[in-house]
Parts: sequence; C-alpha cells; structure tokens
Amino acid sequence: MIMAPPAGVDSLLIGLDEETGQDPVLDLAAQFGNPRPVELELGIGKGRFLLDAAVRHPGVNYIGVEQASKYLRLAHARALRRGCANLRFVHGDAREFVEFFLAAASISAIHVYFPDPWPKKRHHKRRLLDEAFLVEAERILIPGGRLWIATDHDGYFEAILEALDPFGSLLLPVEAVWDGATTNYEDKFVDQGRPIHRRVLEKP
Repeated sequence: MIMAPPAGVDSLLIGLDEETGQDPVLDLAAQFGNPRPVELELGIGKGRFLLDAAVRHPGVNYIGVEQASKYLRLAHARALRRGCANLRFVHGDAREFVEFFLAAASISAIHVYFPDPWPKKRHHKRRLLDEAFLVEAERILIPGGRLWIATDHDGYFEAILEALDPFGSLLLPVEAVWDGATTNYEDKFVDQGRPIHRRVLEKP
C-alpha cells in the first residue's frame, strides 16, 4: 500500500495518489526538473547508501522507497542537510511503487540491498525479489540498465537465483563493482563474518 507522507516529511517526498482516476505513472523529468538518468533504491533503511550516491553523482537523479516512517524521516532530514536536490523519497510499498507508478524503460538502475528475507516458509510470499517483481524490474529498466542485489541470507539468495532462471535472455549477469557507501546491514554482517551474496544483472 502506498501511504500518505509521515508527519514532518514533505519537501523531497513524492506524493502519490491512486484514487484520482488519472494515470498514476510519474513524469520523472517533471519530478526532478531535468531529464537526467534516474536510479531507484528499494528499502533505503537509514539512507546511507542512497545519500552517498546522490552526493557523489550529482548528474544522476535518485529515488528511495521506504515503508518505515522513522527511517524515512531520518534519511529525509539528512538529505536536506546535505542539499541533495537530485534525491526524492517515496513512503510506501516498493512492489506497488514499481508496478503502478513507474513507466517502462524509465529507470537506469535498481538497487535492492539486504531486503527482508522473511525466513519462515509461510511468509515467503512477502519477499520482494521473486519472479513477479523481476518482470516489473525488467519492464522499468532502460536498455543497458542494471539491477543490483545483495543479501546475506543463503536461502533467500537461492530463491532469487531460481526466480532469475526464466529471465536468462532478459536480465544478464555482469561483473561490476559498486564504489559507493556500504549499508548499515552490510557492515554488521561483515563484522559477524557472514557471507554476502551479490548479483548484478543488466537488461540487454
């Protein structure tokens, strides 16, 4: 569900409304005031990766989607302090935002780092990275666009690889190293000695 903005968060927040009867697909150039490439992070947490990327790459626009109000407020405040004019936030469900509010071939990169693994079998249907999501990810990526994935959960990573099987010619694995900030989760897992599983996939 896409939710109303949490109190105190407005200036960098993209407002979404599914009830107007109008086309909900966003005009991203209008949102940012320029036609630069747009990258998307789904589940930003406290926003460390996203804010670092926005500061390091001012020629790229970024959208961060987060469902937890307290994390969104924190990331939003940090973005304002840093003057990140190339950054926008969405408060809501990542899957719904991708499916209903983004046009085909509109996003140059999607970042999904350490999504909730929902480890109990009865909760697996809540996982973001499944075949249905990959269909939408392939749809919104521009040709040459990339999907960046990282998880520490062995079972979830195996399920991701299985979900990717039908996309062998649509999302091709590539060798790439992201040179931006790590996430809080990544630092914690590395300190614990837990292996990090990664995949970078490119739309031909």
